Amino acid sequence: MTTPDITGSNAIINTRLALSRMANEPALEGSLWLEIGRLARKGGLYQVAEHSLAQADMSFQNALTEPTPEDDSFTFFLQESIGNVKLQLAKLKHAIGETTTALNFIENNIPASIFHMSDAELDSYVSKMTRDRNVSIESKETLSRRILQSTEWLVLGGLKSGSQLKSRYNTVIKLAPKWERAHFHFGKYVDSLLETRFSALCELGNNASRLIVLQNDKLCQEYSLESVGHFGRSLQLGQKHVFQALPRLLTIWLEFTSIECTDKNALLEENQEQMNSLIKSFVGKIPEHLFYTVLPQLLSCVIHQHAETASNVALILTSVLAKYPGQAMWSCGWLRYSKSKEKNEVGEKIFGGAQSILKKQGNDLMRGILDASKHLFNFLITLARFNPKDNHTSVRMKVPLFEPELKHFIPPIQAALSVSPGALSRSSSRDVFPPFVPRMRTFNPELKIMQSKAKPRKLSAFVVPSTVAQREASLPASGKPVSQDVGELHFLVKQEAKGDLRKDSRVQDLNNVINRLFIGRKGSSGPNSRRQRLRLQLRTFSVVCLTEDCGILEWVPNTESFRSLVGRTYNPQVPSDSIHRRGTRLANFNDANLRNAFQRCQELFFVKKNLKLAAKKFHECVLQQYLPVMYWWFIQNFSNPHAWFEARTNFTLSAAVWSAVGHMIGLGDRHSENILIDTLSGECVHGLYLPKPEVIPFRLTPNMLDSFGPCGADGLFTGALTESMKTLRKNRDVLLSVLEPFLKDPVINFSSSKSQQKSSEDKDIKSAKRSIGIIDGRLKGVYNLRNPNYKKIKREDVEHMDEGDISHITQLSVEGQVQKMIMEATSHENLVQVYVGWMPWI
Repeated sequence: MTTPDITGSNAIINTRLALSRMANEPALEGSLWLEIGRLARKGGLYQVAEHSLAQADMSFQNALTEPTPEDDSFTFFLQESIGNVKLQLAKLKHAIGETTTALNFIENNIPASIFHMSDAELDSYVSKMTRDRNVSIESKETLSRRILQSTEWLVLGGLKSGSQLKSRYNTVIKLAPKWERAHFHFGKYVDSLLETRFSALCELGNNASRLIVLQNDKLCQEYSLESVGHFGRSLQLGQKHVFQALPRLLTIWLEFTSIECTDKNALLEENQEQMNSLIKSFVGKIPEHLFYTVLPQLLSCVIHQHAETASNVALILTSVLAKYPGQAMWSCGWLRYSKSKEKNEVGEKIFGGAQSILKKQGNDLMRGILDASKHLFNFLITLARFNPKDNHTSVRMKVPLFEPELKHFIPPIQAALSVSPGALSRSSSRDVFPPFVPRMRTFNPELKIMQSKAKPRKLSAFVVPSTVAQREASLPASGKPVSQDVGELHFLVKQEAKGDLRKDSRVQDLNNVINRLFIGRKGSSGPNSRRQRLRLQLRTFSVVCLTEDCGILEWVPNTESFRSLVGRTYNPQVPSDSIHRRGTRLANFNDANLRNAFQRCQELFFVKKNLKLAAKKFHECVLQQYLPVMYWWFIQNFSNPHAWFEARTNFTLSAAVWSAVGHMIGLGDRHSENILIDTLSGECVHGLYLPKPEVIPFRLTPNMLDSFGPCGADGLFTGALTESMKTLRKNRDVLLSVLEPFLKDPVINFSSSKSQQKSSEDKDIKSAKRSIGIIDGRLKGVYNLRNPNYKKIKREDVEHMDEGDISHITQLSVEGQVQKMIMEATSHENLVQVYVGWMPWI
């Protein structure tokens, strides 16, 4: 009945405390005080925590002095509870910066010899410690928790050497061999040793590559095997650390086995075989829905230098596809239509293997769906490549019949293809995906042609409730609405002329991980409780690749571009004949006066090299002449005060989150058409990502600031941006674990163009490494977005450029980084340098 918010659970716990005192139950009272102390510590209420833990210790001590039943289990429970109080006190001391006191608390009565004992000696020691009572799993568990916690602090503070720490981790594993957290942290520590050794040997070898070091260094190979072993074991025992452990496990495995063996390096070949045997043993033991979360990483490595590794990747994909055919087919289907013949063959092998498994299981329906998926993909690819004649806004198409019926296919929408958040906190694999998802009855024969440059097609499908789809043996194939329908699902089917839709799919996968981090933020009480309770999330949508250049995207309903909303808005407080009344002037790119005024300002910098004057004229001739109006859009569209406040809050929060994430991974081309607004909720949604480098971290133009209200960027936006950056920086390891696999399939490099994609694989990998290095710096607080014009144009309005400027390598606090980002995003000197089509006056 208690909640993570100590302020919300006070009333309940206080009532329990009163009842326990009335009943003279000091053990129960102590347990309640212990829970209050734990929640208060997590919430940052350190004084409350210290008082509560002192009360808990006193209650348990009083319970020990009272007559106890002959059963020793109650006495043992009290001793264990006192140990838990000491553990919480140690965590409290560490939280307030008293690391030495915390270590003394937690390591009290633990002899140094315990870290060198054998299993038998360890069992004997635990038995003696509990006064020769039967050794229970609780006693070993408590001791292992104390040792693991102190070891983590020692690692964090760099207070012990590598061999000493490994001995401590090994002791924890001996005490609790089935503890997920112990294996995860041991694997993480060994992984850190591997990275440290890589860095040291690469420097000694005159910047030798990682693969050369890994090829020749025995210790690096041992570390790789050991870390993969512990990561794999942790994933078999639990799912709490899946987003940290599994991507890193796959990265180490795929990198290690990518080294080419020579006749003289028998040890490497042996270790690679051992690594692949280890991975093969994980298949079937690690739940398939965990592998589903890393499908993009696995799909990027279906073609691998090592034959056994490629075979294991195909084995994992086959097992996932057989377990969840309705969802996984959308991720894996593009392989069968890839431009690469090898990937075609692997795709057919994976689908064939999954169908064989389903046949053995007697699941003819799912086997039929995988077989019919080829027909469905062919239909969608044909639509994506359809070239409409003239300027038709719609065409009528012939919708084929599918066998099995379309109702049996899971629709390619975010809600249906994402693992349920609760599934990763349960040991059972039931209901991994949402059970009640609308099913497609048939496609609407009316195909709409969007009038943008690429002319994507808007495809609609009539949908029925999942209960109706399951109950009815067959549904009508009519291309018109029927009584069972509950609406339509809309999709955008398109072919990229110059891009690769896998890039957009990858970014959506990353955004989903970030949303989980926002949901899992801890500590909703304390001095920063309001910020921590902010509704931070990214609104994402499904991007399914049909081939490398064709895809089907989930339609985001009720959205309009930021530019179009500005163009429809007006300021009612300005006279009707005033030029400042309507936003049409701001949004009209064809307005030669506006465009020429901005370009004249730019000439002052690009031609006359006077940036200060250019910024001044930009303010006077553009911003002062074209005043923002977006503030009034919320008033005019949300007449109810509560709805108005909620819509503006939604816009501010979502803009802050997108700004933080966009700066972190370097999203380009944040022009006013690429930012969408939900007209029903006010929420901000960013579209796809284009390879355009920018001079500012994110869009924070006058109309954006106007939307935030009178405080502009200084109110809710700064608070939300600070909390977003704090969450991203706190989970740096998780984000890098997700991003690092892009090295094997470098589509994260937003600066690459079509001509650059034809360069060698080594150049692509170096570029991807550089991109991840930049992201790593930003997650450490470095503002490393360098203005591309900094060295191109020699300014004449300053005496000398500061060549010794180190701001781009200085690590800032979260608050300092946020202020720097906002300052750069709103700087007129930066805005005057952007491309005119970006429309920085909006």
